[in-house]
Amino acid sequence: MTRRGPVLRLAEAMPADTLSPQDVLSEWRTENLEDLVDLGVAAAKAAEYERGLIFLAEAYRHLSSDKHRLSGPLLSFYGLCLALHRGRIKEAAEFCWLGVEKDRYNADVYYNMARVWLAGRSRRKAVEALEKGLALDARHPGLLRLRTEMGSRKVPVIPFLHRDNPLNVSLGKMRTR
Repeated sequence: MTRRGPVLRLAEAMPADTLSPQDVLSEWRTENLEDLVDLGVAAAKAAEYERGLIFLAEAYRHLSSDKHRLSGPLLSFYGLCLALHRGRIKEAAEFCWLGVEKDRYNADVYYNMARVWLAGRSRRKAVEALEKGLALDARHPGLLRLRTEMGSRKVPVIPFLHRDNPLNVSLGKMRTR
């Protein structure tokens, strides 16, 4: 029997807003919406999810009236920031999916989707996004790092049976010993 620590609810683990949107948006000096998106993406890549969320929410607000101007990276990084700063996994996954639909050949959107699914504790969906991203770019550093962190499962002892089958479970335990 394994001992587990206390289970944290995602909403409890999320930090509260600490930044002033006006102060953060004052960094956007060009009034060019592409620069606003770039600031948000850079903040998200630097793990500054609250800053990224402010920039990307403002860009989304300006661009949402013209759906053709919404880019895949904008949508997927916005989803990532929503998930990792606010804990809104379902909404974040929808934004990531829209990002994938806009930019299917960008491994970053799959990387963001995998991270959102991991934050939502859906390992199976995270692995699917990870595999699709690696199929596009087998050398993507973020995807490779995430695959290493997640680890991989061994093939079931009896491959034609589901891995949850009691026979596979008991044989797998014996194989591990």
